[in-house]
Amino acid sequence: MTQLLWGLVALAFAALLFLLMWTAWRRRTRRDAQVETSAAPFAGPPTTSFPRVFYVATTPAGAPLERVAAPGLAFRGYGELDLFTDGLEFRLPGEHPVRIPGAQILGSGTAQTRIDKVVEADGLALVRWQADDRELESSFRFPDPAGQRAFADAVEAIARATPYSSLSDDTTQEA
Repeated sequence: MTQLLWGLVALAFAALLFLLMWTAWRRRTRRDAQVETSAAPFAGPPTTSFPRVFYVATTPAGAPLERVAAPGLAFRGYGELDLFTDGLEFRLPGEHPVRIPGAQILGSGTAQTRIDKVVEADGLALVRWQADDRELESSFRFPDPAGQRAFADAVEAIARATPYSSLSDDTTQEA
């Protein structure tokens, strides 16, 4: 085969790969379009603010390698994160602000790995929250451990103050 023919085969293969990636991303954005966050701003000033924090990803709970591609949650980057007494808000440049009401926040946690980010043990801070019928985890990377601890404390305070309304007391198991 000539070099031109090999070049055309490689170009066709690359075009097919890009088409498959584009199709998969469109399917993911359609699947995650129903993930709802609050549109209304929270009342009062933020209790805790982080002017520059790295947003890594939002994933379904228990699936750290599956990105949620909802508006405002699809792309990673540096943004602003504010915690209020009744919820959480983060803003990435060029994206819709994401507001998670306190009634949807389940708690906080830590992780080492999310999609395309691997850090030291417990180097990522998580906020667990409920969206429709799915439990999600949004992960953030803080520049210092003190900021990560302050974030976790603030998220836990919100979760304790406004417990998720769909959780029922009849799910406990007796010993």
